[in-house]
Amino acid sequence: MATQAQIIEKITELIEMRVSQWNERMPQLQRQSYDVVLNLTADLDTDADGKIKPTAKNIRTISRIKDELNRVIFDKKYQDDLDLLLEDYNELTKLQNQYFTATVGKFKVPSVMEQIQDLAKQSVVDQLGQDAIGVNFVDPVRDILVKNVTTGGSRAEFIEQVREFMLDTDAGEGKLAKYTKQIVTDSLNQYSANYNAVLTDDLGLVWYKYDGSLQDTSRPICDALIKAKRSKCMEYIHRSQLDDIVNGYVCGERVPIYEKTGLPQGMIPGTNAANFRINRGGYNCNHQLYAVSAAVVPKELRDEFANK
Repeated sequence: MATQAQIIEKITELIEMRVSQWNERMPQLQRQSYDVVLNLTADLDTDADGKIKPTAKNIRTISRIKDELNRVIFDKKYQDDLDLLLEDYNELTKLQNQYFTATVGKFKVPSVMEQIQDLAKQSVVDQLGQDAIGVNFVDPVRDILVKNVTTGGSRAEFIEQVREFMLDTDAGEGKLAKYTKQIVTDSLNQYSANYNAVLTDDLGLVWYKYDGSLQDTSRPICDALIKAKRSKCMEYIHRSQLDDIVNGYVCGERVPIYEKTGLPQGMIPGTNAANFRINRGGYNCNHQLYAVSAAVVPKELRDEFANK
Protein backbone atom coordinates (compact mmCIF):
# COMPACT_ATOMS: atom_id res chain seq x y z
CA MET A 1 0.00 0.00 0.00
CA ALA A 2 1.22 3.49 -0.83
CA THR A 3 2.18 5.72 2.07
CA GLN A 4 0.33 8.92 2.90
CA ALA A 5 3.22 10.98 1.52
CA GLN A 6 3.18 9.02 -1.74
CA ILE A 7 -0.58 9.48 -2.11
CA ILE A 8 -0.29 13.24 -1.47
CA GLU A 9 2.41 13.37 -4.13
CA LYS A 10 0.12 11.59 -6.60
CA ILE A 11 -2.72 14.03 -5.86
CA THR A 12 -0.39 17.00 -6.36
CA GLU A 13 1.05 15.58 -9.57
CA LEU A 14 -2.41 14.81 -10.99
CA ILE A 15 -3.66 18.35 -10.43
CA GLU A 16 -0.47 20.01 -11.66
CA MET A 17 -0.41 17.80 -14.77
CA ARG A 18 -3.99 18.67 -15.71
CA VAL A 19 -3.48 22.40 -15.14
CA SER A 20 -0.28 22.32 -17.20
CA GLN A 21 -1.88 20.34 -20.04
CA TRP A 22 -4.88 22.68 -20.13
CA ASN A 23 -2.70 25.78 -20.13
CA GLU A 24 -0.50 24.51 -22.97
CA ARG A 25 -3.34 24.88 -25.45
CA MET A 26 -4.71 28.22 -24.32
CA PRO A 27 -2.14 30.43 -26.13
CA GLN A 28 -3.03 28.66 -29.38
CA LEU A 29 -6.77 29.14 -28.81
CA GLN A 30 -6.21 32.77 -27.93
CA ARG A 31 -4.18 33.34 -31.11
CA GLN A 32 -6.80 31.59 -33.26
CA SER A 33 -9.52 33.69 -31.64
CA TYR A 34 -7.52 36.86 -32.23
CA ASP A 35 -7.03 35.91 -35.89
CA VAL A 36 -10.80 35.44 -36.23
CA VAL A 37 -11.36 38.95 -34.92
CA LEU A 38 -8.71 40.36 -37.27
CA ASN A 39 -10.30 38.67 -40.27
CA LEU A 40 -13.84 39.66 -39.36
CA THR A 41 -12.94 43.30 -38.88
CA ALA A 42 -10.55 43.65 -41.81
CA ASP A 43 -13.20 45.33 -43.98
CA LEU A 44 -14.95 47.53 -41.45
CA ASP A 45 -16.39 50.71 -42.91
CA THR A 46 -14.27 53.66 -41.82
CA ASP A 47 -14.26 57.36 -42.64
CA ALA A 48 -11.43 59.38 -44.16
CA ASP A 49 -9.74 59.67 -40.76
CA GLY A 50 -9.80 55.90 -40.18
CA LYS A 51 -12.62 56.07 -37.63
CA ILE A 52 -15.03 53.12 -37.55
CA LYS A 53 -18.46 54.14 -38.84
CA PRO A 54 -21.77 52.96 -37.27
CA THR A 55 -23.02 51.34 -40.49
CA ALA A 56 -25.30 48.35 -40.99
CA LYS A 57 -22.33 46.39 -42.35
CA ASN A 58 -20.32 47.03 -39.20
CA ILE A 59 -23.26 46.06 -37.00
CA ARG A 60 -23.53 42.75 -38.89
CA THR A 61 -19.83 42.16 -38.21
CA ILE A 62 -20.43 42.64 -34.50
CA SER A 63 -23.26 40.12 -34.56
CA ARG A 64 -21.00 37.46 -36.11
CA ILE A 65 -18.19 37.65 -33.57
CA LYS A 66 -19.79 35.50 -30.89
CA ASP A 67 -20.66 32.60 -33.21
CA GLU A 68 -17.23 32.66 -34.86
CA LEU A 69 -15.33 32.71 -31.59
CA ASN A 70 -17.44 29.89 -30.17
CA ARG A 71 -16.73 27.85 -33.29
CA VAL A 72 -12.98 28.25 -32.83
CA ILE A 73 -12.85 27.70 -29.07
CA PHE A 74 -15.33 24.86 -28.59
CA ASP A 75 -13.87 22.37 -31.03
CA LYS A 76 -13.46 18.61 -30.50
CA LYS A 77 -10.11 19.07 -28.77
CA TYR A 78 -11.69 21.39 -26.22
CA GLN A 79 -14.37 18.81 -25.45
CA ASP A 80 -11.75 16.04 -25.22
CA ASP A 81 -9.73 18.13 -22.75
CA LEU A 82 -12.87 18.76 -20.71
CA ASP A 83 -13.66 15.03 -20.66
CA LEU A 84 -10.15 14.31 -19.35
CA LEU A 85 -10.65 16.94 -16.65
CA LEU A 86 -13.88 15.26 -15.55
CA GLU A 87 -12.12 11.89 -15.34
CA ASP A 88 -9.67 13.46 -12.89
CA TYR A 89 -12.46 13.81 -10.33
CA ASN A 90 -12.84 10.03 -10.29
CA GLU A 91 -9.10 9.59 -9.83
CA LEU A 92 -8.98 12.20 -7.06
CA THR A 93 -11.79 10.34 -5.28
CA LYS A 94 -9.80 7.10 -5.42
CA LEU A 95 -6.66 8.79 -4.14
CA GLN A 96 -8.49 10.53 -1.30
CA ASN A 97 -10.03 7.22 -0.23
CA GLN A 98 -6.58 5.63 -0.33
CA TYR A 99 -5.21 8.46 1.79
CA PHE A 100 -7.84 8.03 4.50
CA THR A 101 -7.43 4.26 4.44
CA ALA A 102 -3.71 4.78 5.06
CA THR A 103 -4.60 7.26 7.83
CA VAL A 104 -7.31 5.45 9.81
CA GLY A 105 -7.63 2.00 8.27
CA LYS A 106 -10.83 0.64 6.79
CA PHE A 107 -13.72 3.11 6.78
CA LYS A 108 -17.09 3.64 5.11
CA VAL A 109 -17.36 6.42 2.55
CA PRO A 110 -20.44 8.57 3.31
CA SER A 111 -23.09 8.33 0.58
CA VAL A 112 -23.06 12.12 0.19
CA MET A 113 -19.59 11.96 -1.37
CA GLU A 114 -21.02 10.79 -4.70
CA GLN A 115 -23.32 13.81 -4.79
CA ILE A 116 -20.40 16.12 -3.93
CA GLN A 117 -18.48 14.73 -6.89
CA ASP A 118 -21.45 15.13 -9.25
CA LEU A 119 -21.94 18.74 -8.16
CA ALA A 120 -18.24 19.50 -8.62
CA LYS A 121 -18.27 18.05 -12.13
CA GLN A 122 -21.37 19.98 -13.14
CA SER A 123 -19.88 23.18 -11.73
CA VAL A 124 -16.69 22.92 -13.78
CA VAL A 125 -18.65 22.06 -16.93
CA ASP A 126 -20.75 25.18 -16.39
CA GLN A 127 -17.71 27.39 -15.73
CA LEU A 128 -15.87 26.16 -18.82
CA GLY A 129 -18.95 26.08 -21.06
CA GLN A 130 -20.12 28.56 -23.69
CA ASP A 131 -22.17 30.71 -21.35
CA ALA A 132 -19.34 31.32 -18.85
CA ILE A 133 -16.64 31.68 -21.52
CA GLY A 134 -19.02 34.06 -23.27
CA VAL A 135 -19.35 36.28 -20.20
CA ASN A 136 -15.63 36.25 -19.42
CA PHE A 137 -14.04 36.26 -22.88
CA VAL A 138 -16.30 36.39 -25.94
CA ASP A 139 -18.73 39.11 -24.82
CA PRO A 140 -15.97 41.53 -23.71
CA VAL A 141 -14.32 41.21 -27.15
CA ARG A 142 -17.63 42.04 -28.80
CA ASP A 143 -18.17 44.90 -26.35
CA ILE A 144 -14.80 46.41 -27.29
CA LEU A 145 -15.88 46.48 -30.93
CA VAL A 146 -19.31 47.88 -30.04
CA LYS A 147 -17.68 50.68 -28.09
CA ASN A 148 -15.37 51.58 -30.96
CA VAL A 149 -18.19 51.48 -33.50
CA THR A 150 -20.52 53.64 -31.43
CA THR A 151 -17.87 56.14 -30.34
CA GLY A 152 -15.99 56.40 -33.63
CA GLY A 153 -12.77 54.70 -32.54
CA SER A 154 -10.20 53.67 -35.12
CA ARG A 155 -9.64 50.06 -36.18
CA ALA A 156 -6.02 50.37 -35.05
CA GLU A 157 -7.18 51.34 -31.57
CA PHE A 158 -9.69 48.49 -31.55
CA ILE A 159 -7.07 45.93 -32.60
CA GLU A 160 -4.66 47.09 -29.90
CA GLN A 161 -7.38 46.85 -27.26
CA VAL A 162 -8.39 43.32 -28.22
CA ARG A 163 -4.73 42.27 -28.52
CA GLU A 164 -4.08 43.31 -24.93
CA PHE A 165 -7.25 41.55 -23.80
CA MET A 166 -6.96 38.35 -25.84
CA LEU A 167 -3.25 37.54 -26.02
CA ASP A 168 -0.44 36.89 -23.56
CA THR A 169 1.62 40.07 -23.30
CA ASP A 170 4.28 41.53 -21.03
CA ALA A 171 1.41 42.80 -18.90
CA GLY A 172 0.12 39.27 -18.24
CA GLU A 173 -1.83 36.34 -19.61
CA GLY A 174 -4.64 36.70 -22.11
CA LYS A 175 -8.11 36.59 -20.60
CA LEU A 176 -9.02 33.10 -21.84
CA ALA A 177 -5.84 31.56 -20.41
CA LYS A 178 -6.15 33.46 -17.13
CA TYR A 179 -9.82 32.59 -16.63
CA THR A 180 -9.64 28.90 -17.54
CA LYS A 181 -6.41 28.37 -15.58
CA GLN A 182 -8.10 29.60 -12.42
CA ILE A 183 -11.17 27.46 -13.02
CA VAL A 184 -9.21 24.26 -13.70
CA THR A 185 -6.83 24.86 -10.78
CA ASP A 186 -9.51 25.80 -8.27
CA SER A 187 -12.08 23.22 -9.34
CA LEU A 188 -9.69 20.31 -8.80
CA ASN A 189 -8.06 21.67 -5.66
CA GLN A 190 -11.32 22.71 -4.04
CA TYR A 191 -12.97 19.38 -4.85
CA SER A 192 -10.03 17.55 -3.32
CA ALA A 193 -10.12 19.86 -0.29
CA ASN A 194 -13.89 19.51 0.11
CA TYR A 195 -13.72 15.73 -0.11
CA ASN A 196 -10.92 15.81 2.44
CA ALA A 197 -12.89 18.07 4.81
CA VAL A 198 -16.10 16.02 4.71
CA LEU A 199 -14.27 12.76 5.43
CA THR A 200 -12.20 14.45 8.14
CA ASP A 201 -15.34 15.56 9.97
CA ASP A 202 -17.07 12.22 9.44
CA LEU A 203 -14.10 10.38 10.95
CA GLY A 204 -13.72 12.85 13.81
CA LEU A 205 -10.14 13.82 12.98
CA VAL A 206 -8.85 17.08 14.46
CA TRP A 207 -5.20 17.25 13.37
CA TYR A 208 -3.85 18.38 9.99
CA LYS A 209 -0.69 19.08 8.09
CA TYR A 210 -0.35 21.70 5.37
CA ASP A 211 1.18 20.23 2.25
CA GLY A 212 2.33 21.26 -1.22
CA SER A 213 5.34 22.76 -2.93
CA LEU A 214 6.33 26.41 -2.75
CA GLN A 215 6.45 28.47 -5.95
CA ASP A 216 7.56 32.00 -6.74
CA THR A 217 3.85 32.89 -6.76
CA SER A 218 3.07 31.26 -3.40
CA ARG A 219 1.23 33.60 -1.06
CA PRO A 220 2.79 34.70 2.26
CA ILE A 221 0.37 32.58 4.31
CA CYS A 222 1.20 29.43 2.31
CA ASP A 223 4.90 30.23 2.45
CA ALA A 224 4.70 30.64 6.22
CA LEU A 225 2.71 27.42 6.78
CA ILE A 226 4.97 25.25 4.62
CA LYS A 227 8.10 26.68 6.27
CA ALA A 228 6.51 26.17 9.69
CA LYS A 229 5.88 22.53 8.86
CA ARG A 230 9.43 22.00 7.66
CA SER A 231 10.94 23.70 10.71
CA LYS A 232 8.54 21.73 12.95
CA CYS A 233 7.36 24.99 14.53
CA MET A 234 3.90 23.96 13.30
CA GLU A 235 4.44 20.52 11.82
CA TYR A 236 0.91 19.56 12.80
CA ILE A 237 -2.08 21.91 12.99
CA HIS A 238 -4.93 21.44 15.46
CA ARG A 239 -8.38 22.51 14.29
CA SER A 240 -8.46 25.14 17.06
CA GLN A 241 -5.50 26.89 15.35
CA LEU A 242 -7.36 27.51 12.10
CA ASP A 243 -8.83 30.73 13.43
CA ASP A 244 -5.33 32.09 14.15
CA ILE A 245 -4.18 31.09 10.67
CA VAL A 246 -7.09 32.88 9.01
CA ASN A 247 -6.12 35.95 11.03
CA GLY A 248 -2.60 35.63 9.65
CA TYR A 249 -0.74 34.20 12.64
CA VAL A 250 1.73 31.37 12.13
CA CYS A 251 4.14 30.42 14.93
CA GLY A 252 3.45 33.74 16.64
CA GLU A 253 4.35 35.83 13.61
CA ARG A 254 1.78 37.63 11.47
CA VAL A 255 1.93 37.52 7.68
CA PRO A 256 0.96 40.58 5.56
CA ILE A 257 -2.75 41.38 5.77
CA TYR A 258 -4.90 42.81 3.00
CA GLU A 259 -6.54 45.80 4.63
CA LYS A 260 -9.76 45.59 2.61
CA THR A 261 -10.62 42.05 3.78
CA GLY A 262 -8.66 41.83 7.02
CA LEU A 263 -7.32 38.48 5.78
CA PRO A 264 -3.84 37.36 4.78
CA GLN A 265 -2.94 38.64 1.32
CA GLY A 266 -4.47 36.50 -1.44
CA MET A 267 -7.15 34.81 0.63
CA ILE A 268 -10.64 34.68 -0.83
CA PRO A 269 -12.93 37.28 0.80
CA GLY A 270 -15.12 35.60 3.40
CA THR A 271 -12.58 32.92 4.27
CA ASN A 272 -12.90 31.85 7.91
CA ALA A 273 -11.84 28.99 10.16
CA ALA A 274 -14.74 26.87 8.93
CA ASN A 275 -14.04 27.15 5.18
CA PHE A 276 -10.26 27.64 5.23
CA ARG A 277 -9.87 23.92 4.58
CA ILE A 278 -11.62 24.48 1.25
CA ASN A 279 -10.38 27.95 0.29
CA ARG A 280 -6.85 27.49 1.67
CA GLY A 281 -4.50 30.27 0.42
CA GLY A 282 -6.95 31.62 -2.15
CA TYR A 283 -7.62 31.34 -5.87
CA ASN A 284 -5.08 29.24 -7.79
CA CYS A 285 -3.73 27.79 -4.52
CA ASN A 286 -2.22 24.33 -4.95
CA HIS A 287 -1.76 23.60 -1.25
CA GLN A 288 -3.95 21.26 0.76
CA LEU A 289 -4.78 20.75 4.43
CA TYR A 290 -4.60 16.99 4.98
CA ALA A 291 -6.05 15.32 8.06
CA VAL A 292 -3.74 13.06 10.06
CA SER A 293 -4.33 10.55 12.81
CA ALA A 294 -3.71 11.82 16.33
CA ALA A 295 -1.44 8.82 16.77
CA VAL A 296 1.28 10.44 14.64
CA VAL A 297 1.18 13.70 16.61
CA PRO A 298 3.73 13.95 19.47
CA LYS A 299 2.09 13.31 22.86
CA GLU A 300 3.21 16.62 24.36
CA LEU A 301 1.52 18.45 21.49
CA ARG A 302 -1.66 16.40 21.86
CA ASP A 303 -1.70 17.17 25.58
CA GLU A 304 -1.33 20.88 24.86
CA PHE A 305 -4.54 20.87 22.81
CA ALA A 306 -6.40 18.20 24.74
CA ASN A 307 -9.16 20.56 25.89
CA LYS A 308 -9.48 22.63 22.73
